[in-house]
Amino acid sequence: MTRRDDGGPARTIPAATRRQFLASTGILGTALFAGCAGRGDGTGDPATDTTGMDGTGSGPTDEPTGDGMSEPTDGATGDGTMTAGGNGSNAPWRSMELTPVRGGDPFTVDGFDRPVVLETFAVWCPKCERQQRRLRNLDDSVVVVSLNTDPNEDAAKVRAHAETKGFDWRFAVAPPAMTKALIDAFGPTVTNAPSTPVIVACQDGSAEFLSGRIHSAATIEDAASKCK
Repeated sequence: MTRRDDGGPARTIPAATRRQFLASTGILGTALFAGCAGRGDGTGDPATDTTGMDGTGSGPTDEPTGDGMSEPTDGATGDGTMTAGGNGSNAPWRSMELTPVRGGDPFTVDGFDRPVVLETFAVWCPKCERQQRRLRNLDDSVVVVSLNTDPNEDAAKVRAHAETKGFDWRFAVAPPAMTKALIDAFGPTVTNAPSTPVIVACQDGSAEFLSGRIHSAATIEDAASKCK
């Protein structure tokens, strides 16, 4: 093959160089395709990634939950839990008023005499529904609140979701200030619906943040039992 530079003579590119060039561009194209296709579920959720965060390839696995379903576990942290900062009895998200989508009096996380299990979710998220099926098995030792943090979903959509699925606990839509306060306290993962975020808020102002997997009722109740 020959090529002319501007105003210069024709130049022959050796066949070996051409093969190297084509091979390198082919490798680059493959790498770019793999990067785009790596998120098979379209969410980029670390709980569904098959590569471990430690680079070992030991990604999430499935473990039985006792209810006939499988529960993805977090290959990076083991239990996907953390004690969040930004808590305390005066943390803003604890005292912000929420309105139930099915009517009733407004409420706050701090307004109950038991630990509050606060799940953030989106109606479009199938993993969120799987988590909510676990929440249905929680006992009366906790108060369950499902809080929608998707700005594109409203109370009517959330109400239809809860009623269609037969979920009978409190559902609410997070005001923007509540969403911001949660992110300030727990980081952006708290609004990443496919990571199935769950906050166990204790009466003393402490809280435990669970994410990166679908947690069983027993796991959540165990976290609540540690509340003081």
